[in-house]
Amino acid sequence: MEIFIYNEVSGEELDFHELARYLEEKGARVEVRGGFFSRFAHSLEDVAKALAKMRIFDPAKPVVQEEPLYGEIKYEQRVLAGKAKAGGVLYDGFALQSYMRSLLPRREISLDKLHLVITSRLLATYDTDDRRYHARAVILGYPAIISTSGIVEAPAKPPEFYLQRRLLGEDPLAEAQLKQKLRQKILDYGDVRMGEVLKGYALQVLFYQLFGEAFCEEKRCRLYNAHWQEELIEAQFSEPELCLRHEAMLKQWKEKRK
Repeated sequence: MEIFIYNEVSGEELDFHELARYLEEKGARVEVRGGFFSRFAHSLEDVAKALAKMRIFDPAKPVVQEEPLYGEIKYEQRVLAGKAKAGGVLYDGFALQSYMRSLLPRREISLDKLHLVITSRLLATYDTDDRRYHARAVILGYPAIISTSGIVEAPAKPPEFYLQRRLLGEDPLAEAQLKQKLRQKILDYGDVRMGEVLKGYALQVLFYQLFGEAFCEEKRCRLYNAHWQEELIEAQFSEPELCLRHEAMLKQWKEKRK
């Protein structure tokens, strides 16, 4: 299994080579390639236009990829050029995945090649049951996408956070103090634990590629599908890192490759 890691993160310092070493320990061959779009897209202007079409303006309505505004395209160009951060915008995760897949050359597509894109864009998928978009930390499939913003925004924070924030009102300083108070239970932008949490989501991606199974019901397994940040932190920093069943699956796969 070859894993190719792409860095589409803006405004964050993450050690992708540390992530690569972790995945190599699991038995994969890993290459850190830099930006996905700079490697595969013929025109960053076309990429900017495509991204602008994926923007979600109403969480209750599926995206209809209409012609974007000039300012929206220019914003995406600035993000792609590293002149702006990808913040405050929600994108359709499946639309982004489909577009990225269309850019991959045929020679790069096979079951033994896993393309993993790490992005700072906040992604969401539309749920037909409640008819609205929900933020996602990971989009499984080909290529797989992990959103660092999604890691922060998708799993819910503890109930006391939302209660205290309502009481505090629009006070950024007070909210920052609240986050500091609850730092053991929540993740925030620039969190030093983000690299470890990325490893867990990358492991979910690997298991999905290898076994068609990404999640676990054991709360102290790194594959646990956490809906709360406190659960996510527990799952990613527990020992041992995998439950017995998933540890055995990974061990068996590694032994077959010898």
